[in-house]
Amino acid sequence: MPEPGMEEGFWIPNEVLDAQLVLMDSAQVFHWTETQSGLSAVCAGRAVTLAQGSKGLLLKGATPADWPFWAHYFDLDRDYSGIKAKVSHLPMARRALELLPGMRVLNQPVWEALVAFILSANNNVKRIRNLVNALSRELGQAYSVDGAVLYGFPTPHALAGAGEDRLRALGCGYRAPYLTETARKIDQGFDLRALSEMDYESALKRLMELKGVGEKVADCVLLFGAGHGDAFPVDVWVERMMRAWFTPELSGRHRIKLAGRALFGKQAGIIQQYLFHCARMGLMDLEQRAV
Repeated sequence: MPEPGMEEGFWIPNEVLDAQLVLMDSAQVFHWTETQSGLSAVCAGRAVTLAQGSKGLLLKGATPADWPFWAHYFDLDRDYSGIKAKVSHLPMARRALELLPGMRVLNQPVWEALVAFILSANNNVKRIRNLVNALSRELGQAYSVDGAVLYGFPTPHALAGAGEDRLRALGCGYRAPYLTETARKIDQGFDLRALSEMDYESALKRLMELKGVGEKVADCVLLFGAGHGDAFPVDVWVERMMRAWFTPELSGRHRIKLAGRALFGKQAGIIQQYLFHCARMGLMDLEQRAV
């Protein structure tokens, strides 16, 4: 456990977590926001701020009882140096991990990841962030955090009861019936927590029973919410980088996903996140051919 701060909260070393990279820039979470002293959010009803201090990042608002939640959320117990060692024979994967030492793959509440990634379909990061925030302001609970008013995600019951017209008015468009029907099914007993306990293939099949959840959205939810480190979401950037650096002979996102999971093994999704960010941000040359 990180060292407790002088005020309520815990210190996380800067070399362990790059907050700006993980929470704002890496396209795995969309509701953290800048407040007067750092980055703040409400996650599963817990309101916190990550503030830069003399010992690194101070997680303000985290109580001792809540620390296991946040340690899991920030994936602090995973051996990232061990992952780097396992891909040392793959130059591009090794380079991606070297370039992003503070990257972590979050373990978000599954419900929050599900809402965000249903909204992510055919959207850019700014638009996803705006939609998540609009839904939360309209239907979520308000909290005072670091001098600002922030909102938690709406509950499945609140989202199911909002109605499609209200969601369309908030900008959800064709995703409105997906959100409504999915929220209703979860409110009626669909067990999202069970996804973490299933094997990957079973969890994928189960999650895709929900409206608006295709293979890519399901893989994002499983990776960033349900703890399936072998989930391998493939979007346009992942397709490009896999074909450029690892599987030039392959086409089709499902085939590329299977190849990625086979190549990188149990930590495929973790490695994918590094490669995805490097490709999307131009940190590594997509014209460079390597294996």
